[in-house]
Amino acid sequence: MAKIVVDFEISHGEEKRTEGNIVIVNIYPSKANLHEQVKKLIAGQFNCSDEIISIKQIKMNA
Repeated sequence: MAKIVVDFEISHGEEKRTEGNIVIVNIYPSKANLHEQVKKLIAGQFNCSDEIISIKQIKMNA
């Protein structure tokens, strides 16, 4: 189990973007698909498609 801090961007169109960060706790990261896991969690929080989310950085804490 890990706690991660994610910097991300949501693209709402060609010129509209939302940048932010989120802390996710109680995640069991899999190295093969950590970005996909995180994108799906963020998409669920913002009620949007995970295809419009780009992950800038993931910081992992124990």
